[in-house]
This record gives sequence, structure tokens and C-alpha cells, in this order.
Amino acid sequence: MTDTPDVAQLLANADAAARNTDADVSEIETMVVETVSAFEARLQHHFARGPFFVKLRNKLVAEGHVDLAETVYHYYLAANVLKHGGGKSLRELEKLSDQPFMLQDVEGKALIDVTANRFLAGLVETLGQAHDILTTV
Repeated sequence: MTDTPDVAQLLANADAAARNTDADVSEIETMVVETVSAFEARLQHHFARGPFFVKLRNKLVAEGHVDLAETVYHYYLAANVLKHGGGKSLRELEKLSDQPFMLQDVEGKALIDVTANRFLAGLVETLGQAHDILTTV
């Protein structure tokens, strides 16, 4: 059994949500968290126990995909912020430059602006590239 159809369908569903111009912020946030969580669950078997996205980042760097590795990790941190709110992931994001999305500090709003800069579409593209590399190497 291969994980490719499951991940392909997962990313296709997220892509459809990204193209939905009527989606509200909470729908996008939910899709982000679900996509990142399911991506990890479906591909965890590629690594020994431990933090999946840290290991994925390290593997991508070791194989020369430094920019992709950092982008994957930024999206992982952003999903954690959406899921858990401020904390370690937010502090780490605030220290990093060149995130592929916008942090916001507006009372009553999430700390990540999922409506700006094609956030969900960027996540889908990034995870798709990481998946391709992970499953073809």
C-alpha cells in the first residue's frame, strides 16, 4: 500500500478550499490545521520516532532543498499557532525573517493572517513539493 493517493487527495482537498473565494477565515484556518496534521500522520512512517516536521526539515536540508525546508517549517509553525495560539511556535516565527505569510497582532483575530498572500495555496504547493521529494528519494 502506498501513501501517495491519500496525500494527493489531501492536498487536492486543500487546494479546492484555497480556490474557494467564498471560504471564510475559520474555514481556511481549519483546513490549514487539518491538512498539516493529516500530512504528518500519513507520512510519519518515513522517519523514526520524533518530531516529524523537524525531521522532514533536516532531510530536505541534507538533500539540498534548503529554501523548501525552511518554508515547510514556517508553515508547520504557523499551523501550530493557529491550533494552539501564542506560545513557542509564535515566538520562533517572530524571530524568523522571510515567512511566506503575514503575522498579525490584531485583537480578536488569529495571529496568522490566512487571507493574505495566498496562504493556503502556498501551504498546498509547499507540502506537495516536500511530498514529491520525500516519496521519490
